Amino acid sequence: MIKINPQQYHIAGTFLDDFDYHTVLKTMVAGITPGNIYVDQLNRPNLFFAQFRHRAFFNADQDISEKFNLKQFLQDKVFSHCRETEVPLVRIAPGSKASFNFLNRQLTSLDPIIETYQIYQFDLSKTPGKALLTEGFDLQMVNRELISKEFNGKNDLMEEMCSERESVEAFLEHSFGIAAFLENTLAGWCLSEYNYQHRCEVGIATMVPFRQQGLAKAMTYEFLDLSTRHGINTVLWHCAKSNTASSKTALSAGFSLVVEEPVLIIYIDRGINLAVLGNICFENRDYQEAIEWYQKALSEENPQAWIPWNAACAAALLQKKDLAFDNLFKAVKLGFSDLDRLTQSKHLVQLRDDPRWGKVIVSLNQALYEKT
Repeated sequence: MIKINPQQYHIAGTFLDDFDYHTVLKTMVAGITPGNIYVDQLNRPNLFFAQFRHRAFFNADQDISEKFNLKQFLQDKVFSHCRETEVPLVRIAPGSKASFNFLNRQLTSLDPIIETYQIYQFDLSKTPGKALLTEGFDLQMVNRELISKEFNGKNDLMEEMCSERESVEAFLEHSFGIAAFLENTLAGWCLSEYNYQHRCEVGIATMVPFRQQGLAKAMTYEFLDLSTRHGINTVLWHCAKSNTASSKTALSAGFSLVVEEPVLIIYIDRGINLAVLGNICFENRDYQEAIEWYQKALSEENPQAWIPWNAACAAALLQKKDLAFDNLFKAVKLGFSDLDRLTQSKHLVQLRDDPRWGKVIVSLNQALYEKT
């Protein structure tokens, strides 16, 4: 694949039409977002790949050559960009069904996580609603005055401001947003992303202690009102279909679903990728398959402690006590140290009358003592 410069972006023009609701790609082509765009050849290209941090896009002609080694391209170029920008994964949106099928065939050995993403849209020709804030909370604009203050969670907000801008200053110059507070503590944010002409996407989050209190909807309404004042007429909201809280917020705030599309997600850490597949099976209550993915993950280099912990929970739910204890001891050895989580886990109840349960607790306490 050939990386093209901004003066050559017109070469990829025909491949862009299928990504109308991805504003990040428009900002890349416009030279606003510093991503990478590749084609297989400069003269009448057949393949197109674009990437900015974890977001990537692939499109191709119908008669795609299977000789092209997309897996090698990902490992050589795409994963390198992920490491450079410190993101753990790449999420690839295909431009067509043929492109999706090609991706799936070429990347099978990387065990991609296939997920459905939804895109919602709000047309600001209609007036946003209003929502009452829970008592004690207030909303503030994200501007220089706010950033000049000290508050709990400031670093989290500033990090998010730089998620698609090169600096906090660049965000303040070109983007806008709303933050929610409970006294002097950040409770959440709703920020514009990939502002382009009269469109933008929205990035929204509510901090864990403040969820299910109506903050997301209140922030969204305030954000939409602020968007109008910034000359925006269309706001796009992207989320995984499995993220029901996000989709419910979008719908309740008046957004309309415009697109559902499959994406392929690949973590650059092979072990994490396999373990996430295990998590998906665990959530679907397919505990045996979850264990198989976790065991594969544990065979990779430098596994994290949460992997054998999850494997232990799955094994316990299947009454496979030997396997459950083996994985609990592995988790402790790898650094698991949350005694409360161990003793209160609903997944491990059936292990507590086993003599090995006390040994796990002793092992964990010993590890905690050695740390101090």
